[in-house]
Amino acid sequence: MGAALLAAYLVLWWVIASAASRRHGAAFFALGLALLALASWAYRRGRRVWLYRLGYASLLAATTALLLEAALHVKPSLLGGRVANFAYSGYHPYRGGIYALDPEIGPLMRPSVRRWMYWNGHWWWHESNAQGWRGPALDHADVVFLGDSMIYGHGVPAGDSVPARFARATGLATANIGQQGTCAPQQLELFRRRGVPLRPRVVFLCAHPSDPEDVARMYAPAEQEAYLQRPGYHARVLPEYGPPRRWDPLWLWARHAELPLWSGGILGSLVRTMRERRAQEFTAARDPFIPTAAERDEVLPALRADAPAAERRAWLVHRRAVEELRGLCAGAGARLVLFDLGYPRTFSAATEALAGEMGIEYSPAGRVALGRSLAGERMYLANDGHWSGGGAAAVAGELARTGAVRAIMRD
Repeated sequence: MGAALLAAYLVLWWVIASAASRRHGAAFFALGLALLALASWAYRRGRRVWLYRLGYASLLAATTALLLEAALHVKPSLLGGRVANFAYSGYHPYRGGIYALDPEIGPLMRPSVRRWMYWNGHWWWHESNAQGWRGPALDHADVVFLGDSMIYGHGVPAGDSVPARFARATGLATANIGQQGTCAPQQLELFRRRGVPLRPRVVFLCAHPSDPEDVARMYAPAEQEAYLQRPGYHARVLPEYGPPRRWDPLWLWARHAELPLWSGGILGSLVRTMRERRAQEFTAARDPFIPTAAERDEVLPALRADAPAAERRAWLVHRRAVEELRGLCAGAGARLVLFDLGYPRTFSAATEALAGEMGIEYSPAGRVALGRSLAGERMYLANDGHWSGGGAAAVAGELARTGAVRAIMRD
């Protein structure tokens, strides 16, 4: 095989491997090399047909992949449901994704990334600044927001996130350090790195009912125990969420070599949809979205009187992270304010009680949005459950009434 034909074959398998898997493309590329080696061996022994057939099949597969990719860009609605969520999502650390991997935070938003994002039928433009978070870059912020996707602004433009709505309502310089999928220990570490240098006077932390579950998902039991026993301990995430070995061929391919194709997420999407059934990721179709009575009355496993030791420990880690954040804020001259979604009621009550025990101001902002939703206003994204622009405005308006904000507005 001449150099030109070899180069053409490698390009074809670059496309095929990139379209076959977002995570394991290197394995598909290695398969292509193995097939080429076998076909070349047969060619040297007079069986030329196998090399021709491999070349034709490779050309056909690569062309099909590129046509599929073009079709998805022209008409993204060709995919739907869970498959579209994973295929179009940018919530990943591979080529084209918005995350890098950190040993203590796990997925960490990369600076200066711009791309379209998708989930549950909603498209939005993601744009992280040079400091690595959503919204304008700042040397100083009066207010810092911490939380997960509810604060990041999942499903809405940056200007419709809670921090952006708050900034417009108050005129205060506001930083949105919220990041999808994070729990309190991760948010504490984000504040250490990105929030403290901004010298804020108020820090808002949005607690989410998935926080204990995310603690259990991100940290090994031994790390959780160390976190509880050693104040100031920086827990490390499980290996699958942290940086891979630098020589890992799968990672090197996925992060640096593969083409960022939407079609590359389809095969993995099909596998994940059969493997994952998390309710917060796959919300049943509801337009308008209104939390049901069962969702409002749910008692989280970690808060049950008979909670298993593992789930109880995850809640204690959540509490410890909030406690350490309180101390970090106090040392930085900032007041911490705690709020939540307003439901489930038991979680919201537990969050308010936690604030009371720690001497932290609590805001019922999430309950206000919930109440307005039950009264018929659209507070949440259809078929999704994250705050819409209107919901974010309601939450931000209530947060602007907190004592911590009124104090700095008087200064």
